[in-house]
Parts: sequence; C-alpha cells; structure tokens
Amino acid sequence: MPTYKGNAGHLMQHWTLCKMLEVADSNDVTGLNLIDAYAMAPLATEKSGKPGLGKDHLFNLAESRLPNLGDLAVAYGRAWHQLTSEHCPPRKGYPNSAAFVEQVWKGNFSMLLCEIDPATCQDIEPWLQRVDNSDSCKATELFPGDWRERFKKGLPSPASARLADGSLTLVLFDPYICSKLWSLKKASKRSLGNLYIRDIEMAMGAMADLDGGILLQFSTYSADGGNEQKDVIASMNSVLKPKGFTLVAVVRLDGHMMSLVYARNVSWAAELADILGGFNEWLRQLGRLGR
Repeated sequence: MPTYKGNAGHLMQHWTLCKMLEVADSNDVTGLNLIDAYAMAPLATEKSGKPGLGKDHLFNLAESRLPNLGDLAVAYGRAWHQLTSEHCPPRKGYPNSAAFVEQVWKGNFSMLLCEIDPATCQDIEPWLQRVDNSDSCKATELFPGDWRERFKKGLPSPASARLADGSLTLVLFDPYICSKLWSLKKASKRSLGNLYIRDIEMAMGAMADLDGGILLQFSTYSADGGNEQKDVIASMNSVLKPKGFTLVAVVRLDGHMMSLVYARNVSWAAELADILGGFNEWLRQLGRLGR
C-alpha cells in the first residue's frame, strides 16, 4: 500500500507546483509537457511520517482543514481537497505531482512518469490509463525504473507529444537530497533517491533538443552530508546557467527543505519570483484557520 510522509515539504513542493501551473495558464500557455523523475503513487493512503515532528504540524494542520483550504484562494488547496474527497474515508491520503497537474491544468497536456518502485508502478498504471483516455491528454508514458535510464534515451518534446506550438515543458525532481557533490564514489540503493550534479549534467543533455520554454522544479528535503542550501544552489547554478537556465524562485521552509525553480525561454518567468512570499502568506492564513 503506497505511503506518504505527511511532512511540511509536501506543502512546499506542491504549493509551488500548483502556483506555477496557475501562472502558466494566466499567460495562455497552450499545452503542458510534464516529465516527472520521481512519480510516486497517484494517491498514497497511509501516512508513514511521525506526527507532530518539527514543522510537520503544518502538514497535519492543512490536512485537517482540507474542506476550508479552497477558501484560501489557491489552486493547491482546492485540488488537494478534490483529489481526496471521494476517497473512503474522505480527505484521507495525499496525491502525487501528476495528480495535481491533471486536476489543476486546464489545457492539453502529456505525461512521462518515471518510477523505480515496482509496487508503485502498479498503482500508477491504471490511473495513467484513465488519464490517457481523457480528451485533454495527448500522450502518456510510464517508465518503470531509474529515471536516469529513461533520460539517457532522450526526452519527448511538446511536438513529439502531440502538443501545440507554444507549449511548456515542466520537469520535476523531488529526491531525498539535492546534493552539491558531483557524485558518490560508491553508489548504493539509497543514493539513487538523491540527485547529484552529474545527474543534472546528464539531464541537461537529455533536454538539449527540447523546443519551447522549459521550467525545472527541484525539491530537496534534507541538507544532511554537508549539503547546505547555498552550496547546493551554487553547484546547480554552475551547471544550469551555462545551459541557459535562470533561477527564478527559491521556496524554503527551513535550512533543509527547499524548492528551486529554473526557467529557460519562458518570457513570463519573472512572474514566479514571489512564490516564496505567496507561500509564506498562505502558511500564515493556514495558521489562522487552525485557531
């Protein structure tokens, strides 16, 4: 049975994602080419995290206030409530990024989802088949394995995914840790869940021939191993800036959890600059709901 951590990092990651989708829609983006390196289950129903630990009380508060989150006038709260309201018992569980995209995005889209866990792939398959049958979905693919192996084969452009000119490619990475290191000398199964600078370099090669605008979202949940946020940003900039990407938003919860948004050939990317301010205001309003 798929599980979710139930930590505040979920709020950070998916509030940011849904805000990007809202801004893209307001700029008349014609289609969305979603590529997710760590897909997870469309709806995880068992919480594995320890309740009340650190900032995780924020997640617990949001989860307990789901019917009212839509009142905070953001797509994230409305989508989370809608995606869990029909589950039994209602409002139990947490969606993945692809589920949020399907719920929030109003136009045509395509999806390439990579997932290394076989059991999770079994949960994704029927969900993705349903999505593929919708009028708005133009192409889907589930890659059952390490995302690196799929990226080495090249990535679908909006055109090859049967999306119209002017479509946006959105690539998501949410590893355990975004590391400042080039790689580990001795890789392990656990390390496959981390993102290293060598991985980003390889991903850049896979994106070299993508047409149109590209947004990248990197979400990291730990600064362990000496991966302080400023050092991670500096290392990532050293790879991404020469490839034409600009860091347009940094969303932080603390010294560990952080989402970075990079853009290339996106004319409206400056509108994403205040995502952190919007997220902090949403947290403030969430706190008021909890009183």
